[in-house]
Order: sequence, then structure tokens, then C-alpha cells
Amino acid sequence: MRIGIANLLLFASLYMLFPAIAIEMGDRAGISLAQTGGIFLCLMAGMFLIGPFHAYLVDAYKRKYVYMFASAAMVAATAGYAFVTDITELMLLSLGHGMAFGMATSSGITLAIDVTGSALRSVGNISFSWVVRLGMIIGVVAGVCVHRYYPFEDLVLVSAVTGAIGILVVAGVYVPFRAPIVTKTCSFDRFMLLRGWVLAVNLVLITFVPGLFVSLAHPFLNNMTWWGMEAFVPFFALTGAGCLLSMLLRRLPFLRERMLRLIVGGIGLEILAVFLLDTHGCIAVPAVLLGLGLGFVMPEFLLMFVKLSEHCQRGTANTTHLLASEAGTFIGIAASCRMDAGELLTAARVATVAAMLFFVFVAYPYFRRKKIR
Repeated sequence: MRIGIANLLLFASLYMLFPAIAIEMGDRAGISLAQTGGIFLCLMAGMFLIGPFHAYLVDAYKRKYVYMFASAAMVAATAGYAFVTDITELMLLSLGHGMAFGMATSSGITLAIDVTGSALRSVGNISFSWVVRLGMIIGVVAGVCVHRYYPFEDLVLVSAVTGAIGILVVAGVYVPFRAPIVTKTCSFDRFMLLRGWVLAVNLVLITFVPGLFVSLAHPFLNNMTWWGMEAFVPFFALTGAGCLLSMLLRRLPFLRERMLRLIVGGIGLEILAVFLLDTHGCIAVPAVLLGLGLGFVMPEFLLMFVKLSEHCQRGTANTTHLLASEAGTFIGIAASCRMDAGELLTAARVATVAAMLFFVFVAYPYFRRKKIR
């Protein structure tokens, strides 16, 4: 439970910066919004740069302390955004932030597996995935709301405090002793499941779409028109409602343990959402449908990664799933900073259709051929 809460706070702390950071950093560093989109590419690069060292670090040092150190580095990097003055400082800070985030997420997954009994690890993996996704949504909604009423420095403070609370939560967790394993300094263990690269590409396409809708560069996404009146409603608050609804609908008999049906249906709902969304209409229905679709798709993709892995690669499968989804989101946010509203919607529609075609004709047939479990 504590590991889940700590990770929820970790992701909320990071994601509450995302709606506002591109706009604010552009003003501070004197660069265009399109250039500040590079922040998210640096974050992604940092995640992948630290990845090959995951296995060595969590084996050579106590895993809880690795998680706490990486989380503390994230808090420090968050505070650093309040002092950035030029693009070089911004990109270097983002790169370091991404490395800390990559290490924290990997060690968090390892901790979650360590404190979960072997018979419950599949359920634990899915629960961890839900908690992470909830943290992302809470973070984005909090970022939109705080930035609407308070200055950016206050948003940075809230983000840093949230991350610090997460560190305190995990400090009291008892982690059973695990005998060290001789591990290479640099490896793909607990980082990248090479057998899952096709699924990773598909997941990047799927999560690219919600990434497009995070930045406050497109204000129509957080203003709902209802009966001729405009109201402030964060897009991702409604997306979160759709995700929660998916948890209930997944229990219906015709959807229970129906991987293909859930994923095709989920991507189909994502397609419907982006085709219904426009710059002058009501965002409520598209936002809920997007959340519903993602809620169907994401847990099933995690199960596919696990089924492609050997018994000792469960952590690697989880990390690959998380890194692919984060990469798609970061690319989406970076791309949205370079687009106007019309281009944004066109990109979302093309990506969702491509994701469906890729899944049906490439990813799922590949999974059927390569799965181990």
C-alpha cells in the first residue's frame, strides 16, 4: 500500500509541472513555445540513458535507498525550474530530471514486486499500473488548477512538497532482504524487454494521443461549453472519470479476461474520442471516452508484456511497459508545443487510426507467435 501511495505522489509531483512548464520556461528563457517542447524530449532521453544501469544499482545498493535517492533528486530538479534563466540550463536540468525519474520508476517497480507475494504479483503489477496512471491524471489536473490561480513558483513548491511526502511515505516501508545477484554494470535487465519492442512501438502510438492534450498551450481543452456558457473544466479530470469507469466495466462478463476485445474496443473508443473532439464543442464526452479507452487498453498491454517475458523478467516487462507509455506521452507533449489546434486534432486522429491498424495487423499477431506464458 505504501509503495503504491509513494508512486502515486511521485507521478503526481512530476506531471503537475507538465501543463505549465513549457509556457513558463519559454518566458523565462526567452525562447519560443516550440523550442520549450524540447524539455520533454530531454526528460525522455534521461529516462533511457539511466536505464541500462537500473539492474546494477538496485542490486549493488539497498533498493529502498536507491528509490529514495532518485526521488530526492527529482525533488531537487523540480525546485531547480524556479531558477532557470536560459535554454542550456533548462535542457540540462530536464535531462537530469529524466534520469532521476527513470531510476525512481524502475526501483519503484522492483520494490513493489519485492513486497508482494509471488501468488499475487500479477494482480500487484496491474494495481501498480493503475496507481501510476491515477498519479499522472491527478498531477495534470492539479497542475492545470494551481497554475490557473497561482504563480508558477507556487506550482513548483506544491510539486516539490508532493514529491517529498512520497519519500517520507516510502521511508517506513519494510523491504525483505534479497541476496545480491552478480550483475553487469550495464545491461537490459530491469530496463528493456527486447522481445516486446513491437508492443512498445504500439504503446507509444497509443499514449502519444493523451500527451497531445496535456499542455496549456491549447486552452480549449480545459474550457467546456454547455448550453452556450463556457466553464473551466480540466480535460484530464473528465479523462480520469473515464478511467475509473473502465475499472467497473471491465468486470462485465463479456469483457472479463478478453484481451483482444478490450484492446480493440479501447483503441476504438480512443479513435471515437479524438474524432468527436473539436475546438468549439463540448469536451466532456471525448474526454470521458478517451479515459475509458485508455483504461481498457493499458492493463491489457501490461499483461501482454508479462506474457512475453521469462519468469525472472517480470520487472523488466513492467519497466518496458512504463517506459514505452511515458515515451509516447512525452513525445505527444513535445509535439503539441509545435502545433496549432487544427494540427493537434489531425495528429491525434492519424495516431489513433495508426495505433489500431498496427495492433491488428502487426502487434497482436506478433504477440501470439512470441508469447511464453
